[in-house]
Order: sequence, then structure tokens, then C-alpha cells
Amino acid sequence: MDAQRYNTVAIALHWAIALLILGQIAGGFYMHNLPNTAPAKFDLFQLHKSFGLSILLLTFLRLGWRLFHKTPALPGAMPGWQKLAARATHWLFYFLMLATPLMGLAIVSVSPKDIPTEWFGLVSVPHLGFLDPGADPAATEHLFIELHEVLSYAILGLLALHVAAALKHGFIDRDGVLRSMAPGVGAATGVGGVFIALAIGVSIYFAGKPEPVRSDSTPDIETATPSEASSQRPPPDDLVEPDETVLPQDAAPAQEPATEVADDVNPPPAQAANAPCDGPALAVNWRVDESASRLRFGGVQGGESFEGTFGAFTAEIAFHEAFLDQSWLLVTVQTGSAATGDQLIDSTLPGGDWFDVKDFPTATFVACDIRRAGGGYLAAGSLTIKDFAHDVTLPFDLTINDGVGTAVGGVDLIRTDFDLGADSSWLEDEAVAVEARVEFTVSAQGMD
Repeated sequence: MDAQRYNTVAIALHWAIALLILGQIAGGFYMHNLPNTAPAKFDLFQLHKSFGLSILLLTFLRLGWRLFHKTPALPGAMPGWQKLAARATHWLFYFLMLATPLMGLAIVSVSPKDIPTEWFGLVSVPHLGFLDPGADPAATEHLFIELHEVLSYAILGLLALHVAAALKHGFIDRDGVLRSMAPGVGAATGVGGVFIALAIGVSIYFAGKPEPVRSDSTPDIETATPSEASSQRPPPDDLVEPDETVLPQDAAPAQEPATEVADDVNPPPAQAANAPCDGPALAVNWRVDESASRLRFGGVQGGESFEGTFGAFTAEIAFHEAFLDQSWLLVTVQTGSAATGDQLIDSTLPGGDWFDVKDFPTATFVACDIRRAGGGYLAAGSLTIKDFAHDVTLPFDLTINDGVGTAVGGVDLIRTDFDLGADSSWLEDEAVAVEARVEFTVSAQGMD
């Protein structure tokens, strides 16, 4: 190795890391000014983590290479204090290049959002399990964010000092220090290779992204009568078969509902064991077809409507038109199955600010008061999400054909009633509407 130059590997790693750091700092400033509702923020955040982990890996490689390879001697004419300052600056750089991405990993490790860390969507990176978020994870996360910013500013300041010193050596002292790190063809090729590999990682990340599910219009959150609420939102075509007997819509069958239903389903025993309601209650007499049933939700974030589904829910249904006073239903929803296809929303929903899936994996709706209302039905009961329970009246329409019932309905909710996104940031900065819409299409087979 030329005594006046670093070797090709060291030069390539030096410039690759330097360019990545500049990009990370610029990207960090840009992301900091974006609201969380910005469509690009989640992707920028994930890529910021991936590039940070890349810097961490390259720094370990650079440090290992330096420990086993001799570096060029500093010019003999340099004063001793300058030599000491140069060596201290280099080792401080190594510390900051290791500490800053590790602090970024600490942020996501204690964050109540519990967003997974994946290197360009290819490799899962475990969180730092030894970190204790304490009684207030959000406060701990904020502290680490501030430390991460301090370290970033320290790198920026040290980088400015380093550049100024290099320019002094190159254009004032002319002592060869600047030339010792000048990239040649080999080093430039190495830097290009690093960025080509990272570009491939970015391409893989975007190629593996699911497409978000967005609604074309804002969900209707105005009050409607039972039949209006469901008729405005018809079920998907593939979930409802053409029918001949339509209880809530056809005037003639509605005049004798008990006869129409009794022909399809015989009444079960009047008293059911383990029913969730007081007094006489029917036994479960409908078996839900999960493959033909859907539970959907919708809202508005950042002025844009979105829709999602709960992929896992169960329903116990005890219903007979002639025994409405003994009919009931119990719906249990796995809140962790909520998905919209939008990575920002989907990564946020399981966290403590929203469904808090870790402590409250299910939400339930139990209705013991089912009655006719106009051309449809009302199921009055209690909805429990996390540890908040509120009375909810659910309007729905019911169609029965050859012993198969299809119930379609929906209800508007105020999400903050259930401590969903009740923090001020979600109410102000994040601009998430407090009104939410839940709709369902449930297909069930009558049980003999």
C-alpha cells in the first residue's frame, strides 16, 4: 500500500458511508416535517431504517478493516495537537456512526406502535429486547427520538469540521492528506456497487408492498333509518344470491313474517344454556358461513377515505321471527385481523393508541334486544372494545332463501368513545376523523 494513500477498500467504504450519512440526514429532516398521514411517510420511515442498518453494517466493516490494515502516517510537519485532534475526530466518527443507527433501532424497540423492522423487506431485524420502555413507552420513545436527533446533529457538525480540515490540508497545507482519501477507479467502482445493491433493495421493497384499499368516496356517517342504512350499502354481488323471500323489503311477506320464517326454520328450545341474556333465550340456531361473510370498516385519514376488513370474527346467532323477544346474537372480533392494505394504517392499528391487540385481542358485540323496525330490524346491545363498553343499536336487513339467511347492515361509531386514537396527535396533527363506519354481510345456514 502506498504510504500516502488509504487502500481501495478503505476509500470505497469511506465515501459510501459518507454519502449515505448525508442522504440519511437530508431524509430525516424531510420526514420530520411530514405528518404521519402523508402517504409516503411510512415508506420513507422504513427505508430510513434500512439505510441506517446499512450504514451500521458498513461501519462495522470499515472499523474491522482499519483494525487490521495500516493507515497512512500523518505528515511529520503537523503539530502534535492537530494529530491528536485528527485521531480523536476519526474515532468519534466511528462512535457516532455506530451509536446513531443503534439509537434509531432503540426507538422502534420501545415504541408502543410496535412496528417491525425489516431490512428492505427482506430480513427481519429483531428489536433490542433488553430495553425497558417503562410505564410510559411513548415518553421513552420520545426521549430516544431526541437522542437520535442529537447524535445526528453531532455527526453533521463533526462532518463540517472534517471537511474544513480536509480542504485546509488540500489547498493550504498541500501535504497530501486530502489525496490520501481521493477515490480512484477501483474505489469509485466499489461505491457504485454499494449503491447499486441498495437500489436493488429499494426495488425489492416496493415490489413487495401490498396495494392499499381505498374507497372512492367519503363513508356516509349521517344518521339513517335501518332500511336506508343498509340499502345505501348493498353487499358484494358474490355474497348475495337472488332470492324469492325477502322479509324486510317485500310488503306482502312482511305482513306475515312468522309464517315465512317458520317454514324455513323450526323454533329451537325456548331456553338456551349459557345464553348471554337474562330471561328466556333461544338456543343458537344459525351456523355462520365464514367464507361468505364479511365485516368491513371505513374512515377518513388526512382527508382521504379508506376501507378495511376484519379477517377473523365469529358470530353466535339465536334468531326466530316468531320469538324475537328470545332472540340474541354475540359477535367476537379478532382486532388483530384488521387490515386495509395501507402499511401505515395497518402497522398502527394493533398498537396501544388504537386496538392495543396485545392486551385486548378481541372486541365483542352482544345484543339481547332484537325487534322489527320499518322494513328491517334493530339489534340493540353493547359493544366492547378494549375495556370500554357502550350501548349500540345496529340496524340490519335480513333475507332468507331456502334456509340460508343473509343479514346486511352497518352502524356509525365515534371511535374516541372506545379510546381508539384518543391521543391529541391523532385528533389534531394526524387529522383522523372521529367518525367511523362498520358494515357487515353475514351469511348463515338455519340449523334444524
